[in-house]
Amino acid sequence: MMTRTAYRPSVTTEKMAIIRGQLQGYLDNDVWDVTDPLFEKYGGGDSWTGLLKRITFSSLPVSIRDEVKFFFANQLVNESLSLSTMLNYSSSLGQLNLFLEKYYPRIESLVDIPYTQGLMKYKTTLTNTGIRITNKDGYNTAPITTFNSIFKFLSHFYDTRDEVEKDVWDLRKIPNARYTINKTSYLISFEKIPPLFRQIVKDYCMFALTYLSQGKLAEQLRGISCYIDFIYKNYPDWKDFNQLKRQDVEKYFIYFNKKNASLSASYKYKLLSSVKNFLEYLQRSERSESPLKFISTLFFKEDFPKISKQNENQIKYIPETVMNQLELLIKLNPLEITPPMDDNEKEYIPIVMLLMATGWRISDILNLRFQNCLITTNKGYYLQGDIPKTDVKNHRVPIDREIAKIIQFIIKQTEDKSTKENNPEGYLFVRTKGKRRGKPFTGASIQNALNRWATRYNIVDQNGETYHFGNHAFRHTKGVELINLGMNLTHIMKWFAHASPEMTLMYAKIADDTLRKEWEKAQEKKGPLLRVDLGDARVSEMNLDDDLIHWEYIRSNIEAVRVPLGYCLASKKEGCPYVVTPCLTCPNFCTTPENLPDFEREIEKIEEHIEMTKQYPIYNEKTKEQLTNLTKIRDQLNEGKMHRGDSARKTLLQAQKGKESVVI
Repeated sequence: MMTRTAYRPSVTTEKMAIIRGQLQGYLDNDVWDVTDPLFEKYGGGDSWTGLLKRITFSSLPVSIRDEVKFFFANQLVNESLSLSTMLNYSSSLGQLNLFLEKYYPRIESLVDIPYTQGLMKYKTTLTNTGIRITNKDGYNTAPITTFNSIFKFLSHFYDTRDEVEKDVWDLRKIPNARYTINKTSYLISFEKIPPLFRQIVKDYCMFALTYLSQGKLAEQLRGISCYIDFIYKNYPDWKDFNQLKRQDVEKYFIYFNKKNASLSASYKYKLLSSVKNFLEYLQRSERSESPLKFISTLFFKEDFPKISKQNENQIKYIPETVMNQLELLIKLNPLEITPPMDDNEKEYIPIVMLLMATGWRISDILNLRFQNCLITTNKGYYLQGDIPKTDVKNHRVPIDREIAKIIQFIIKQTEDKSTKENNPEGYLFVRTKGKRRGKPFTGASIQNALNRWATRYNIVDQNGETYHFGNHAFRHTKGVELINLGMNLTHIMKWFAHASPEMTLMYAKIADDTLRKEWEKAQEKKGPLLRVDLGDARVSEMNLDDDLIHWEYIRSNIEAVRVPLGYCLASKKEGCPYVVTPCLTCPNFCTTPENLPDFEREIEKIEEHIEMTKQYPIYNEKTKEQLTNLTKIRDQLNEGKMHRGDSARKTLLQAQKGKESVVI
């Protein structure tokens, strides 16, 4: 099989000039004393209390010394490593020198070492001198970590190729690539793809970058990597996919399912679909490597795992009892809580409050900019920000005065500590030091803090068990809350920037189901309801399945959006002039294929009623009219389409045209 020579970066005069430009003044010394005033702004200087105080480079070969100094200087200036970590790294420079003297005495740069071969020799050197290469937990010790960090840094520094030519892509350096700023994963690696197929996989990924996020692209790459691994092992003479036949695909499915038996059906579906997408791309773009047979003859829909449609039980929202416990916690003085919160955890409280108040995604909250996130009008306060996931600009939701005051405080705090260097993008919640300097907090740090609070301060669910928080659950919780407050579905769609009513309707179903469960639990505690019969002067226990007076009273709060066979998008105050054929001809009525069984049952009842009212022409005519409307909508739903009334359709189209709607 053909192979490609691995790329090895080389030292250039331009790169050497950058190194010399960095090593000016004190940093050019072969010994750095961290108690020097130069290091004060990095936590050193007179206030340094650590046992180690010096970083010594003089033991290294002259040709390598400047490269290692440049690594340390770069990490220092960018605050990528703390002073204590740098001092820990420097303690390994003596072992690195012994290794270089023994195996590579004539190299001019560390990148001249073949990495895999060199690392094995370095590990052997350390082991022979009695130095551990891993700790008791299996992690690399300082000598290995130092070698890997310096080598990786210099390899990247000397690599002058365009980003897409590399075997590891940093999506931050690729124009228009989509990645999430509140995550630490920016890299896409092709190193596991055999060199023969690596370029066509890169070409596919460049195409996929136009519509996929970093997470989805990594998912696709995992599926493609598994497939090519199968081809590489089972058809070692293949240089392309021209010979691919149906039996080869069937063989791959067996291989895939055996290798990935523990994965969920939905994730298997995604990985297998990525292979089909990849091969379709090759065929549609007329690549010479593409299969000669049509993809439709290679992959059948029956090949893919069946995944159930998402329902309201799969959407996690936070129970009201848990929300009450969390609200009580964050309203307390952090210093008066037992045990008290530390400073690092206190900074997460405003973010949690915004999640609760707005229902925005965590990425939306962490993308806020302090210069324009709070809007004040004569009607009140608004939170304003861009929605990175779907590229919606200046999206607004109303907030109350209390939340506005908190944002004003955070704005002032962030503005005071921000500079062009530590917060160039003007994020509201920003890290001004460390590896994430200039970037917002990570979403994982907020979720981890919430779950620490749940454990530490005993936030429990209805079963008394410690509750596990997920950031996105706040979004669903807000949706249910707005439904329960009686807000019109159209307004909720705009609040969440949904492109279609399906997700909003799901919140309505959750709210409907939750109301009944909560009511039934309340009745268990309260005791049986009593029915009073004034005619017979009798009082008797009411059967829950007979006459749910209280339940119907509670439901009336959301009946403006919930109707038989679907949901109404009209305001409560508008009333309904369509009572002859309830909702079916209303311009605000909306229903989805999910309601198809309800229509089938209703049509069956109407047909029976038509047969019964043959002798009553007036009633029969109205019933036939009802049947026509039901059948028309039923046929639409049967085709997998959603039915919207004219008013609902216009509202949605206007929202989409004005870019006020996005997909959740």
